[in-house]
Amino acid sequence: MTDFEFFEYSPTYRQMMILQALNENISVQSEIALKAGIVPSLVNKYLKDLLEKGLVEKDSGRYKLTNKGLVQLNYLCLAYFSEISQLYKSIELKFQDIFLKLSGKRDIAIYGAGVVGQMIERLITSRPSFNVLSFIDDNKEKIGTKIDGIPVISLDAVLQVDAVIIASFKNAEIMTKKALIRRLRNVYSVEFSDNKLRLTWKG
Repeated sequence: MTDFEFFEYSPTYRQMMILQALNENISVQSEIALKAGIVPSLVNKYLKDLLEKGLVEKDSGRYKLTNKGLVQLNYLCLAYFSEISQLYKSIELKFQDIFLKLSGKRDIAIYGAGVVGQMIERLITSRPSFNVLSFIDDNKEKIGTKIDGIPVISLDAVLQVDAVIIASFKNAEIMTKKALIRRLRNVYSVEFSDNKLRLTWKG
């Protein structure tokens, strides 16, 4: 979860991570704090609470899980993965339009190697049926580099692909015109509508 900007740690998540740290024999408070996403000064507060609940015990100055704590850890892990599964199903619905529009189109090029393009690439490559062959960009400094192992090329060097996705909200209209002038086909623009991400066919 540390890699995700929009997810805030809940007390339940922190409890799970502290129990997990103890289960892994991590006893240094700074390491426990890092794993749980809290400041080290809060570790003692959580450990005291877990001690009172009988989830951990103190042995020779070290905290360790009790049998009750291990059962609680297993329960929390199961609940966590259950919620992640529900979140995944919700996300699937948000992006259903993209997957439907790209159905049957395996090799994809993404026009725009910025933040939007990179997010679209990660979304698409989560499905094995899609293969992002290249990023396209007008910035000469980006051309010739790689993002997630995918080459960034110029618009003039586009390979044969099944679809091109315009990955920009600000310059989508200009980029679409450029792509169509280059006689690229199955060009789609990324848009938000009704709180869902959609692809609009441009030509």
